[in-house]
Amino acid sequence: MEIPDADLKIGAAGKWQHFQKGFFYRLVWHRNRMKLPRQLEKESVESDVRAALERESIELYSDSGIYIPVLKLTPELRKQIFYAKSLGELIFGYEAIEKALAIELRGLQKVDNQSDRVSRILIVTNDGSPRFCRELEFLHKKQGGRVMICRLDVDSVLMGNILGFKGKLVKAVLLNRKKSVINVLKSLL
Repeated sequence: MEIPDADLKIGAAGKWQHFQKGFFYRLVWHRNRMKLPRQLEKESVESDVRAALERESIELYSDSGIYIPVLKLTPELRKQIFYAKSLGELIFGYEAIEKALAIELRGLQKVDNQSDRVSRILIVTNDGSPRFCRELEFLHKKQGGRVMICRLDVDSVLMGNILGFKGKLVKAVLLNRKKSVINVLKSLL
């Protein structure tokens, strides 16, 4: 992630330290605790995938303290998202996503199997409202590290078109199977 020169020239040292603690600490802390699927480590691509995810990030919304990767739409990423849809491994719409994740979380709590390893990816578009972004923050806090939120650098109309829903707005999709999660992550390479 690049920092504009203007951000580096923040007047007094105290302001820079506050900026440094408030921005970089949260950014590094969030990234360092992100545990990617083990399969990526077995295939020796985990560090490459992590580098691709860290290439560009954005704050979920102003002052949220949560930084999410920004994904560029490539032909391979598009193919993997569409492939996951054709296998029935995508959930569309925030309400359906929230409900499905809550059910999964209750099941994990019952068997005492709450891992912080990424097993789901929530892909959101770049045209979400501030309220929508606050809901994502709440979901992130509730679900923990098992759900990685990524922002795809497209609007909701294009996301709908990618998924074959001509003219339908799709702001959020959840990859809810580990194999599709791994395929999407590997498509970033």
